[in-house]
Amino acid sequence: MKSLKKKKNLLILGGSSLLAYLWVQKVNHIYKIYITKNKRCINYMGLEEIEIDLFSINQVQRILESYDINIVLNCIGLTNIEVCESNPKEAYRLNSHLPKIIANACFSTNTKLIHISTDHLYDDQNIWHSEEDNVSLINTYAKSKYEGELEVLTYCPSSIVCRTNFFGYGPAHKISFSEWIEESAKNNKKIFLFNDVFFTPVSGKNLAIYAQKLLENNLSGLYNISSDNKISKFDFGKLICKKLNIPSFTILPGSIEERSDLVRRPKSMCLSNQKLTKAINNKNLGIDMQIESILKN
Repeated sequence: MKSLKKKKNLLILGGSSLLAYLWVQKVNHIYKIYITKNKRCINYMGLEEIEIDLFSINQVQRILESYDINIVLNCIGLTNIEVCESNPKEAYRLNSHLPKIIANACFSTNTKLIHISTDHLYDDQNIWHSEEDNVSLINTYAKSKYEGELEVLTYCPSSIVCRTNFFGYGPAHKISFSEWIEESAKNNKKIFLFNDVFFTPVSGKNLAIYAQKLLENNLSGLYNISSDNKISKFDFGKLICKKLNIPSFTILPGSIEERSDLVRRPKSMCLSNQKLTKAINNKNLGIDMQIESILKN
């Protein structure tokens, strides 16, 4: 227990993101947390900011050494699928090239790296995809994120790469998917959610908990961080309203096939969490529990 008295140092890259906000809520008691200084000067969590050129490997290495960083959490990424498709150079710069730099810096300084990836790597509705399955990359976002995974695992093999899809309540300047659903329902605003797109989402808070358990067990490599249940975006919205005890009559089913304006994306992103549940010895990661976890203070 003596080792718990001195907090390890955690550096979060992308400190103004939704995931950073949720992650800090769950691990703030464990770590001394630093965040990278955001160009929008948002520091809603009151954490110590570090100004750093993340595209300079020498500067990243110096920061990791001078602040005695033990763990780096990389939440940076270009996640807007339409923007990725229209600006592939920026997509690869943020989703692939930057992770390579960070991985190199972490490896050279013996710093543990947790890298956040995506579940947009498959498209077979009949399969719960394991970490070993072949990927199906149908847009620039998926291609750039997958390349980022490869860079991280190649240049820093001790890293933890999380394939995931998360939700939760974020800071005021970032409304999340689940918050958008809730606010729409409360305001009787009609919205359409796809009933032919399926995923296995987890709460952002639980994502932090599960990753922390992987760290504590000294594990590394690729992990699907997902719930036990395959659910459509439409049923997910309905379930959130049910848990909140609010009407959901304005949430209507729609088909992604009718959205010709969108860049093509997967209809099924279901991730098998068997490797995860075995690693953290937790057999109950159901979707009901995931939603309930974000409703608790």
